[in-house]
Amino acid sequence: MMEIASYFEAVKDRYGLSSDYALAEKLGIAQPEANLMRRGLKIPKPELCIKMAKLLDKNPVELLLVAQKDKAPSAAKEYWTLARTAVDVMLHVPKSPKYLPKKVAAIGRELRQLESQSLIYQGAAASAEAVRLVETAEHSIDAIMERWNIWKKGEALYPSYLLANQEATKRGVTIRRLLVLSEEQMRQDSLVTDAVEVMEDQRRAGIKIYFAFRDELERSPAFQRFEEDYRKQGAPQDINAAMFDGEILIFSQSYGQVPLGKVGTPTLITMINQLEITWKPELLRDLNPASLFDMTRYVFEYEGASPFRVHIARFLKGRR
Repeated sequence: MMEIASYFEAVKDRYGLSSDYALAEKLGIAQPEANLMRRGLKIPKPELCIKMAKLLDKNPVELLLVAQKDKAPSAAKEYWTLARTAVDVMLHVPKSPKYLPKKVAAIGRELRQLESQSLIYQGAAASAEAVRLVETAEHSIDAIMERWNIWKKGEALYPSYLLANQEATKRGVTIRRLLVLSEEQMRQDSLVTDAVEVMEDQRRAGIKIYFAFRDELERSPAFQRFEEDYRKQGAPQDINAAMFDGEILIFSQSYGQVPLGKVGTPTLITMINQLEITWKPELLRDLNPASLFDMTRYVFEYEGASPFRVHIARFLKGRR
């Protein structure tokens, strides 16, 4: 028996209709049609679904979806059932507090993106979603950070993302993070101090922290291909990316600076303006940062401030 038939019975019960003739008269259709539909042998047209919905004080979308599901081939019925469930959720979202409909609308936008195997987040939502991804990791996170300054105290990823990383390491997730440093940065004592502070914070959180100098990395054909693959995906020159459990990748598409403060001199905070999360197989293959940690000629594990400064001195000497 088709599910839509139950709505004909509901009309009979609600209005005390004792026969199919009375039902047909109420619905404005012929008695034989009413009999066939009530027994689930015929699907009502959309106009009749809408009329019955009004008689039952229901949303017409519900009956329209049930009718579509009933007449769909067996292989497609489950998808109409899913559609009905999704619509049912949307129809029952309270309008107040305003957070609830906005939250459901955001979920709806995410669901519509799933077919493309990618999700895009902007503004503050980008950082929040990065934290959620860390919370789902079970085995490993491999990351490359060129905009490493966003890990500094007072910047966008401190402390929420760092704390999420720390909790991940506590539950046994292996995290490797590579900071890519430029010659210009390493010639400024204040930025060297910032880099040391960032790497010390990472190490204290249980993260295996590595560093490399961009000018040296660029000698590697493998890194050149890696960089080019990111450019093809619209990533900026400074690559920030992380692979979670080898199955989902996150990377920044743009950055910006936002002034924080309405009184006095605002503090400029570096933000990730747009973030992409993807599980497309070809992108997981081409954009995985894990291979960078095998470039031991150019990539070094951070072992403390003093050995790090020795590496800087060696690097700068070679740049003269």
